[in-house]
Amino acid sequence: MKHGSHALYWALGIVGLTCVPYLAGWIITPPGGHFTGLTHNIDDAAVYLSWIRQAATGHFFATNLYTNEPQPAAAFNVFFLLMGLFGRVTGLSGIWVYHIFRVALGLGFLLWVPRIARLYLDEDARKYALPLIGLSAGIGWMMPGAQMPTGSVDAWQPEAVTFLSIYLNPLFVAGLWLMCATICFLTLAERTGHLRYALLAGLTLLVLGNVHTYDVLPVSATWIAYLLVTSALHKRVNWRLVGMSTMAALAVVPSLAYQMHVYAIDPIYRARANTPTPSAPIWSVLSGYGFLVVLAVLTAVVLLHPRLRTRLSFSTESAKALLVPGVWAVVNLLTPYLPVAQQRKLLMGAHIPICILACVAATLLIRLIPEPRRPLAYIAGLLLLSLSNIGFLANDTALLTQNQTVTVFAPYIAEDTIEVCDYIASKTGTDDSVFADPQMSLWLPPIAGTRVYYGHWSETPDYGRRLRQWFTYTDSSTEQPERESILRESRCSTFVGMRDDLERDAESTGDRKPHIIGSYAVFRIQPPEP
Repeated sequence: MKHGSHALYWALGIVGLTCVPYLAGWIITPPGGHFTGLTHNIDDAAVYLSWIRQAATGHFFATNLYTNEPQPAAAFNVFFLLMGLFGRVTGLSGIWVYHIFRVALGLGFLLWVPRIARLYLDEDARKYALPLIGLSAGIGWMMPGAQMPTGSVDAWQPEAVTFLSIYLNPLFVAGLWLMCATICFLTLAERTGHLRYALLAGLTLLVLGNVHTYDVLPVSATWIAYLLVTSALHKRVNWRLVGMSTMAALAVVPSLAYQMHVYAIDPIYRARANTPTPSAPIWSVLSGYGFLVVLAVLTAVVLLHPRLRTRLSFSTESAKALLVPGVWAVVNLLTPYLPVAQQRKLLMGAHIPICILACVAATLLIRLIPEPRRPLAYIAGLLLLSLSNIGFLANDTALLTQNQTVTVFAPYIAEDTIEVCDYIASKTGTDDSVFADPQMSLWLPPIAGTRVYYGHWSETPDYGRRLRQWFTYTDSSTEQPERESILRESRCSTFVGMRDDLERDAESTGDRKPHIIGSYAVFRIQPPEP
């Protein structure tokens, strides 16, 4: 009971810390502004909110609302369907659903960490697992100005670090939990020989293949590598384990087959999946885990050195239990360098096994400290490992005071922006789309549920060219025929411009009586005379 209470306190404290920037953003909302409830990677979160809204309004398949190109197929995601259903039943807005799931999944995953620890760590080491996994990161705090694509990944790649995943994205936490559950169930299948664990691993893989498809790759690569390593060490193949692993692998086939079907027939989906996201250099990844890597390497040295194991009273069984996280850490660090799109996203999950290995070295090192000083050393060490995450939160909070985030999108939007979205929602149908400025185009899909000509760097095909078209249209030096040509190419039914440009936009759109909302004017684009 005591250990369980400690786990609950740690989980509540860690998740509570992730909520601080959101609370700060809500408190300092400027007059006339509306806090979006987002502090980082706002553009990606807006996409998730658009999926939640679609599911909440009864749509099983999610349409990419950030383009008005034809979409011959639509995918579904059980995680966002669940979030949408929750929003529909409770009547809560998408952003509230987003944060409720973020907090609930964060708490649930952290409270599940002790189960992971019991599989791989002895009693002394496992008490460090939850604090390390929940709070630690790398040495990005030592590198001022570190940013993508070559800076320490703990400064800019949230899915690389458990704390940042809980802070920013419920989808990351769901994917991470499914990854860990799959490997843990396969470990139990090996140790017990019970088929039910292989079936459970297959079930989590099946869901993972739908919810966060590319995470199937590092999980599969990890377990295949583990089977090869154990076969080489034992000089024999455990065919029962191979059979159970194959059974689990077959369970994911329906999810992957469906994703491949959509990929094959839908060019919009295919373009999004093929968006290049190259991995950071390996030194950026290793610095993103910093001292954790040092601790993990120290653990490996102990495991591979028989005399050290004996001197430190480290049992053979304890060493064998760490083979899974050892293989997992190495493979999960290497898979982001496979020649595939979405490379860097394959790093998700690596933080977990590195922390598990680090727990062993932390236990051994803390024994070298006189017992009265151990609590202070523990707190100091944990604070040192947490500095990057604290700095990440502090930076986001400081940017809020300037109405900025690390992307170009503001965390606060004007009330008239929301009013425009609501008005468009009441006036447009499924065949309509809107041409508007970047900020408006980002928020129309999640708030109004309508399609836009462009709006997101990876969801919108040919985003760069379409964004340039907007700036060309709004440039005062652009001739009227070119503006009309841009509108015709957009194939949009609605245009949102600034009230100050009424005369110019009325001439371009053919709408002499636009609807005025605050500083905006909403025009219906009239087709040219034949």
